[in-house]
Amino acid sequence: MATKAELRDRAANDLGLLRLGQSLQAQDATRIESAYAEVYADLKTEGLNVWASTGTCPAELTPHVAALMADNCLNTYGVSPARYQRIKIAAGRAKPEIRRLLTPRFESVEDATDY
Repeated sequence: MATKAELRDRAANDLGLLRLGQSLQAQDATRIESAYAEVYADLKTEGLNVWASTGTCPAELTPHVAALMADNCLNTYGVSPARYQRIKIAAGRAKPEIRRLLTPRFESVEDATDY
């Protein structure tokens, strides 16, 4: 489970703003936290948020939510072409993966257990 701050730091790391052992500047933390709010609201409209906005994000969804947050911030921060490409690819895969992870597995009604 990842907290809002952990998601923020992961997105900042993807953007190249945060190195190990460092902390974010206040304006960067504020911008990335607003990206979290925007991504959360977008996922909510699609019914893909299964955690409270102030709660912890499920571990299996963490990399995908962080990728969407980093993608949301690309217009604010200049990144190298290679980093831009990596973020765009990860963000493109994020929603389908979130959908896949949240979809319950199919249970056949043909092979029902008879009690």
